Amino acid sequence: MHKAALSDNIAQMIEAGRRLWQRGLVAANDGNLSCRRDTGFLITRSGVSKGFLLPEDILELDAEWQKVAGEGLISSEYRLHQALYAADPQIRAIVHAHPPYATAYALSEADLNDCPLEEIRIQLGRIARLPFAPAGSREVAELAAAGMAGARAGLMLRHGTLTVGEDMEQAYFRMEALEQAAQIAWLAHGLR
Repeated sequence: MHKAALSDNIAQMIEAGRRLWQRGLVAANDGNLSCRRDTGFLITRSGVSKGFLLPEDILELDAEWQKVAGEGLISSEYRLHQALYAADPQIRAIVHAHPPYATAYALSEADLNDCPLEEIRIQLGRIARLPFAPAGSREVAELAAAGMAGARAGLMLRHGTLTVGEDMEQAYFRMEALEQAAQIAWLAHGLR
């Protein structure tokens, strides 16, 4: 990958992390971001706030997911990202976060697809409901890869959320749309 393109990818990840944190879609060092590149992947390192990412917090990985640049440990959820990329070559970016309303749907096991909000269908399509497995495990990676087939967004039961996209900006905006839809659905339910 050309050095300028690598810098652009890192800048997009830093900006997405900042927006996630500012909007309260992640807290502390929650969540992780990654993107596919021609010769490997980029992923946020473990234990860092997404709101204050620095270029060195983005790890550069080769095609076998071995670190080639960056400081610190790879995200504990790297298997999740690895499995999603392997399952769908169209995915170029992934956001995993814990937005409060969408995560509440994941905790309650309620189906956000039952919400008639038109924006869900237009922006997100079918929202995958992914079975529970321990965070960072091979099982959670396998279940997510199978469950996300054809989906743009997913609720990880008792865990959090996932969105995918053609680039980091699209994956981020899908996360923002998922949380907005969940909040509207939650509020509407209270009015019934």
